[in-house]
Amino acid sequence: MKILSLIYGSVIFIRNKMYDLNILKSRKAENVEVICIGNVVAGGTGKTPAVQYFVKKYLNEGKKVGVLNRGYKGKRKEDLLLVRNDKEILATSVESGDEAFLHALNLKVPVAVSKDRYKGTVYLRDVCNVDIIIMDDGFQHRKLKKDKNIILIDATNPFGGNEYLPKGRLRESLKSLNRADELIITKSNYVDSESLEKIRQELLKYEKKILVATFYEENFYNMNGEEKELNIVEDKRILIFSSIANPKIFYETVKRLKPSKIEKVEFEDHHLYKPEEISNISEKGKDYDYIITTEKDIVKISEKIDKLLVLKMGFRIV
Repeated sequence: MKILSLIYGSVIFIRNKMYDLNILKSRKAENVEVICIGNVVAGGTGKTPAVQYFVKKYLNEGKKVGVLNRGYKGKRKEDLLLVRNDKEILATSVESGDEAFLHALNLKVPVAVSKDRYKGTVYLRDVCNVDIIIMDDGFQHRKLKKDKNIILIDATNPFGGNEYLPKGRLRESLKSLNRADELIITKSNYVDSESLEKIRQELLKYEKKILVATFYEENFYNMNGEEKELNIVEDKRILIFSSIANPKIFYETVKRLKPSKIEKVEFEDHHLYKPEEISNISEKGKDYDYIITTEKDIVKISEKIDKLLVLKMGFRIV
């Protein structure tokens, strides 16, 4: 595993150096502002609620906003796909991938997916007439020149064990934070003040603006979209399941809502559920008062699950 991490890190170092020396070129899309919400640690930093936070922020400022996502694990015939326009959703979660579809559900703005982020940016600018594009992930995608890089640092795992993938969680060296414009420490409410201060002190050397954000529970909703209060699970027996990068945070979040019992079923990140897996979860859930999953998971499930609640999370800069 260590050898694989060294190989990975070497490849990333060489690639970044080639961009730094202008051997590999970045392209700027004119007449549109691109703001990237990214990270240097793989998964679990809270990008999805952060993207939605910034979309709403710029909408409130009177801007026309679009969202651009890679469309990871989306199964589509052509790379560039408009997932939704101003009025309606135009694709399925299978085509777009779970993250992009979740944006399409929660935001009434154009959402596009494309592995070629420059092509996706030009499309959102020219076809959807947006002023600002919030790019969900893509700090490592240097082919497209961004106007602003906002990097999220997960307080519960800030530096990926200081090891590259696959041994650790680093996607590139922490020195890459020198390319950032702003750093946000997320999930600050999941660590103590001393740990938070240590992270902040470590980040000060990059001489970037540092903000702190919380990751909090908003409410539950069922498969019919009906909202439920958070206290509905207090003193209840709960089964949770998820396919996210950091299931531990999901578990800790539900635990804070004071159920009497929690059992968990975990799948790999971005897992596509099979009907028999959903059937097994439904059967297992008969012994519990409620079954709880995440918003990222529910967009991949079409089968009905009795007693299912979806936990909606929010992002707030404090």
